[in-house]
Parts: sequence; C-alpha cells; structure tokens
Amino acid sequence: MQVINAVKFLSRASAVGSTSIPAILRHANLIETGAMLIEFTSFFILVCMALCFHPVSLDEDW
Repeated sequence: MQVINAVKFLSRASAVGSTSIPAILRHANLIETGAMLIEFTSFFILVCMALCFHPVSLDEDW
C-alpha cells in the first residue's frame, strides 16, 4: 500500500512540475514564450496519448 501511495505522489509531482517549471522560468525571463508553449504542447500531446492508449491496455484480446 505504501508503494502505491509513493507512485501516486511521484506521478502527480511530475505532472505539476512539468507544467509549472516552464511557467516559472518564463516568469523569471530565463526562457522565451515560444519555449514555454512548446513544452505545454508536448505535455498536452503526452496526456492525449496516454488517454487514448489506456482503453487499449484494458483489452484482453492483446
């Protein structure tokens, strides 16, 4: 049970960090707006891919 909680925490921290770090860097003028938008786009594509392939992994026919 503790391992499941640790995995949930790490995955949520990764999701929050992957969106907040570029925003913080842009706010501090360390990266350009385009770089931040590219990162947000790649995160959106990753989430869409995970949502599309999750039902496929539930099929027993594989």
